[in-house]
Amino acid sequence: MAKQERAERTRGALLTAAADVFDHVGYERASLNAISEAAGVTKGALSFHFATKAELARAVQSTACSSSRAALTALDHAHPPTLQTVIDMTHVLAHLLEHHVVVRAGIRLSRELDYAPDASYDCTVLWRELLEDVLRRAEDDQALAPGHDPRTLTALALTMATGTELLVRTPPGPDAPCSADGPRDTGRDWLAQFWQLVLPGVAAPGPLRPTGTLGPCRVPASPYDLPRADGL
Repeated sequence: MAKQERAERTRGALLTAAADVFDHVGYERASLNAISEAAGVTKGALSFHFATKAELARAVQSTACSSSRAALTALDHAHPPTLQTVIDMTHVLAHLLEHHVVVRAGIRLSRELDYAPDASYDCTVLWRELLEDVLRRAEDDQALAPGHDPRTLTALALTMATGTELLVRTPPGPDAPCSADGPRDTGRDWLAQFWQLVLPGVAAPGPLRPTGTLGPCRVPASPYDLPRADGL
């Protein structure tokens, strides 16, 4: 059992280290040497778990998708009306993209690697499916203003959420907002402003919170400590 636990810890360290390298320099410039050094393991240990760089990249993408799926599906149905669930889901995505290097690297790899779209490896495909499902229910619940296509709103919500990745890749200036608990989620701050502009045009009358209903985000201890549905 101890040997198995060590193997699992080594694999987790390699995934996190690989995500960090992929996130900073991209797939082509990333080297297995750099990844093994960042993980604090030998090149042989890396090869034992992942035979190639491509296999390691796919593992990062798969982990990003499974982790974010767990976070989003935990939110579904948690906060009626359904349109508020969509808002909250985008806030979770913004938080993950800002603070979880595995998820952020998974998005970058999906852009750089030429694979067929697959919800098991391409997070944008997965997120589009989950958001559209909730938005179609929001249409059935008449939570959307008449005449709005859930597919179009899905594209808009996904663009707003994933667009925060570009914002968080820019180092914060000296006047970056902070709270008593530390730095705030810059991506979520922007996302709240986006929703403030969008909601009057797409939502049926009713109480909705552009800032989400999840409360302030706190950075988990590792990329695998995911947000719960009752708060981030």
